[in-house]
Amino acid sequence: MAAARSRARHRSRFSAEDRKGLAVIAVSLAILALLAVFALTVLRAPERNYDPVSLCNPSLPRFAQYIVVIDASDTLSAHQAHFLKTHLAGLLDKAAVNDRFSVFVLDDHYNGLSEPVVDLCKPNAGRDVSALTANRQFVQALYRERFELPLDRAIASAVARGDQPVSPIFEALSDVAALNHFDPAAENVHLTIVSDMIQNSRAGSVFKLGPAAVDGLPLIDLRRARTRVLWLDREKYQQYQTAELQASWKDYLDSVSRLEAIQRVRN
Repeated sequence: MAAARSRARHRSRFSAEDRKGLAVIAVSLAILALLAVFALTVLRAPERNYDPVSLCNPSLPRFAQYIVVIDASDTLSAHQAHFLKTHLAGLLDKAAVNDRFSVFVLDDHYNGLSEPVVDLCKPNAGRDVSALTANRQFVQALYRERFELPLDRAIASAVARGDQPVSPIFEALSDVAALNHFDPAAENVHLTIVSDMIQNSRAGSVFKLGPAAVDGLPLIDLRRARTRVLWLDREKYQQYQTAELQASWKDYLDSVSRLEAIQRVRN
């Protein structure tokens, strides 16, 4: 009896309003705890773990790397520049988030490959970003300012160079392999060569030897790459851009990589 009366007195210390207040506080603390867990989960989400320079994310898979080597030894025609931009837009459209784009030009100064004019992983464009976990406007601005605009500027600069004294196509492809430009994290590598395919360097000159200049090139290891050639037709080189030269390049690229196609692009 005494214990029962003690419990009754203890309960009576809290009014109905007190108990409601305690219940509100308990619910509020539970909500704050859930929000803290949610915030921590968002901050540690794999999609947020990207490098601020390359935009590459080591926590996400990389399905592909797209390597583009542009031979700007002669200025591209308006049609060829438009074709190239359309082709690259198609690659961008089908690429997944975190796929890597590495764009180079043939550099007569180094007699081979330039430093990359673009070497970035594709960030989320913002369309598929959850409003709960990210700021869509921020993600869209990041995509545009750090990825699309630099890529556009790089391509515009590359196609406007022109009139180089040499065309070191073989040396550029050799540099791709020798300088470890293949991304080890990429499941697939797609190599696009944009060129008139007039090899002209110390390794061999089509102007001097014709297709035999390609036949005599040393073998290099591009076997990771699925290779496509966008062959730029040029009126002034019609006598050199023969079916025999195309066949020589096909045989060579078949032997050193996984050649998918040689596609002629009119002047």
